[in-house]
Amino acid sequence: TAPLVAHAGAVTVSLPARVTIPHNQERLVAAPMAGIVSEVRVATGDTVKVGQTLGVLRGESLIDAQKDIAQAAVQARLAEESVHRDEALFKEGIIPESRLQNSRANQAQAAAVLNERRAWLSLMGLGQGAIKAAERRERLTDSIALASPISGVVLEQGAVIGARMDTAGMLFKVGRLDPLWLEIQAPAEMAARVKTGQQVSVPGTDATGQVISVGRSVSEAQTVPIRARVSNRGNLLRLNQTVSARIEGVAGDKQWRVPVKAIVRQAGQNWVFVERPGGFEPEQVKVLSQSAEWAAIDGRFSGEEKIAIEGVAALKAAWQGE
Repeated sequence: TAPLVAHAGAVTVSLPARVTIPHNQERLVAAPMAGIVSEVRVATGDTVKVGQTLGVLRGESLIDAQKDIAQAAVQARLAEESVHRDEALFKEGIIPESRLQNSRANQAQAAAVLNERRAWLSLMGLGQGAIKAAERRERLTDSIALASPISGVVLEQGAVIGARMDTAGMLFKVGRLDPLWLEIQAPAEMAARVKTGQQVSVPGTDATGQVISVGRSVSEAQTVPIRARVSNRGNLLRLNQTVSARIEGVAGDKQWRVPVKAIVRQAGQNWVFVERPGGFEPEQVKVLSQSAEWAAIDGRFSGEEKIAIEGVAALKAAWQGE
């Protein structure tokens, strides 16, 4: 046996966690058209600003789309002139109203096609000045500058100079790395004590934040996912890094430190054997945190108890009547 070791006022628990990026801080720059990568101006890990050119894509489909908008602009202009002419003729009583209505319908259709071509070129990444120039057949552009949609860091680079990309192919992935998420795995017993808003920190860094969600399901390892949002001042946290997360105010007023070998599992619960007059009595406990040799537990103890640390398997067998 060994006496319980109490840590009065210990109200922090450290748990394993993985660093991830919030979904709304990540953007994908995909190929707006099929083409060839002619320039790559950044690499993975580079810091970029919103609007900064990441690379350049060239493709024949861009030229074809500009030819289409030029033709659509001509049709829209002819349809508008036809409406003006038919309105004048209708006022003079030369043509019936049905012909004027037909001209107006053709004008509306031509305008819709022109707007569709404008939207398509804009979606492909062409600026408004270049689109207007293509409508007037003044200039055709054979390449598109791929701009960063947000300020952040290049997380992935799929663009290689000379490579041919299909439409929607991944070229760059950009993310903002402050704040970040901590995906924490907590024992089910301890997760029941965690609430949103509790303070979280990462020892050895300036990262601090709060719990934003507590999972509703338990994994096969009997852990519950807890998510926290933390600052990343100094950029000491890196994506997919495994860290130790400390949750404040979880353990209560007192927790007890016992050897891991003193704890047994039975019916999905944790137990220790407390020495009583004439033998040992199983006492249910909650495991708050655990290392290779020691565990922090919470239970109904006065602090005077002694628990079994050797022969625990034999005590469990006697308890179960084996």
